[in-house]
Amino acid sequence: MSLGKDLAFIRKKQNLSLEDIQNEIKIPLLTLKSIEDGSIFTDSGETKTYIRSFVRSYAKVLGIEDSEIVQALNELEAGTYSGSLLADTKKPDEVYHEIDNIDSEKSETIDKEEKKDPKSVSGPPRTKPSPATDVHSVNWADMGKKFSSVRQHSNLWVVISFLVILVVALLVTIFYWDSLSSAFSSEEADEPQVETVQPSAPQEDSQIPTAENIPAEDEDPETMNRPQDTPDDAPVTLGDTLTVTVYAAFDKLEPVRVTSDFNWKTNPFWMEQGDAFNFEFSDSLLVDGQYSRMLLLFNGHIIENPRQSYFDQTFNAILITRSVLNQPRYLEPAPAEFPLDIGAPDSTEYVIRF
Repeated sequence: MSLGKDLAFIRKKQNLSLEDIQNEIKIPLLTLKSIEDGSIFTDSGETKTYIRSFVRSYAKVLGIEDSEIVQALNELEAGTYSGSLLADTKKPDEVYHEIDNIDSEKSETIDKEEKKDPKSVSGPPRTKPSPATDVHSVNWADMGKKFSSVRQHSNLWVVISFLVILVVALLVTIFYWDSLSSAFSSEEADEPQVETVQPSAPQEDSQIPTAENIPAEDEDPETMNRPQDTPDDAPVTLGDTLTVTVYAAFDKLEPVRVTSDFNWKTNPFWMEQGDAFNFEFSDSLLVDGQYSRMLLLFNGHIIENPRQSYFDQTFNAILITRSVLNQPRYLEPAPAEFPLDIGAPDSTEYVIRF
């Protein structure tokens, strides 16, 4: 049995094309094809986390429960996958034969329609030329009224077109308001979605509840990865949500483009030198910008050589995955002092939350 062929079968049953899937989750078409023909699991050379993330996103568009696709991936890796994604009881040969018949049935239907109505493929019917009009029979007074009416209608259409453009512009502004507000108002400290944290400052234990040691409702997910009874010098463990900080350490970023696997939507952010923005993701995070001007931080540590080590040619961006961060050097407690002379950022901001 083939997991990729089963996904292709389910997709064709729902009358979806690969382009429909690609438009929904913004994954390259070649990657989707490699999932369906199974080459991504054997020949791609990609990491397991990278492959699992895209297969789960593909299955989500088809309405497959996340637990079911995870189980199927686990069975595939163990070599025990036997078509658990297919709900019917057909034999494997019948299922794959039906996959090949779906496209052929569509082409046969188109051929039948063309035979029934040849005019549908022969182009528009020819029209007879209108007889010539005698110049002396033209009512020039009535013609002037018609031209006046045409001008009035033309002015009306100009007004209607302007109103339509205005409404469309208003709708676009409302839809992209979050991105625009984050781009032009990132310096305002009183925004509801902005949270100021001290990434490298050690926490002090206190037995008396005060405003400083009561955790906020939207506490940093990185600190939530630690058990409450774990000392500050113990290594952290990776939770379901990870957070990487983009630090404009050496110059402003104009802009930096970040894509999280929570929605695979690329957002641009303009950052002044010294700004630090937090970005959340589950398995994969893409960062594209002026790499020589920025630092990437996780758990208070600098991610070393991200451009040379983690640049992905497929996306033309740095790809940070869970496996990259699940290393002892990044899971240790943050250093007491920032390792570079430029110093740590004064504060970090959550410019977008999921």
